[in-house]
Amino acid sequence: MWAGLLTFLLAATAMVWVAAKSPIAAAGQGEELLGLLARMESNYAKIEDYTAIFHKQERVKQVLLPEETIFLKFRKPLQIYMKWIGGPLKEAIYVDGENDNKVIAHKEGSGASLTWNLNPKGAVLSAGNRHPIMDIGFGFILNVMRTNIPLALNHAEITITRMGEDSFKGRQAIIVEAKFTPKEGRTYYATRMVCHIDKEYLLPVGIACYDENDGLMERYSYRDVKINTGLTDMDFSRKNPDYKF
Repeated sequence: MWAGLLTFLLAATAMVWVAAKSPIAAAGQGEELLGLLARMESNYAKIEDYTAIFHKQERVKQVLLPEETIFLKFRKPLQIYMKWIGGPLKEAIYVDGENDNKVIAHKEGSGASLTWNLNPKGAVLSAGNRHPIMDIGFGFILNVMRTNIPLALNHAEITITRMGEDSFKGRQAIIVEAKFTPKEGRTYYATRMVCHIDKEYLLPVGIACYDENDGLMERYSYRDVKINTGLTDMDFSRKNPDYKF
């Protein structure tokens, strides 16, 4: 009898331990994640501009494209300069409210140097990108997190599989990995997200999103981040003598 009771107690203890270790988003985990998100948004609100090396890899029309490496300048409210690193020279500028809200794009190659004014949501730029140029930077990642995580927590449709300290691009970071299980017709941005938050800047420096088959949809990351560098209008002008427009 005592042996049977002992076996039962050990089994019950094991079940409690497994339940405690379960990745399902417990209330405490959810509150911690929402608090982290609020602190990230507060930090981002204090930023006027930044520069970074931006890495992007996307699946477009079921094809996983090669990773691109880009030098990025960003100034609020929405001013963007991008210069591709590696390969023929390629640059782009977008300033919200200027140039008829078109992207100034420049590319050199095959002996030619061409500059275009392109609709950011038009066919030319959409052909090789999942998003228009405006969907970039820390604000974009924060928006993805803000529009998905609270909703999923509210409906108990999120499983936090990992949340804790990690390293990312050689810096101390916080990792948040979560799976989304929508019901009742709700949809989420991705089935699985892996986010990295820089511990010093408390900003989202990386996000990878996966579909229902766990195939990579997109991966974005930022390194060599420099915040509030004092970028000026000339940094987002085709007249900048350092640019090749």
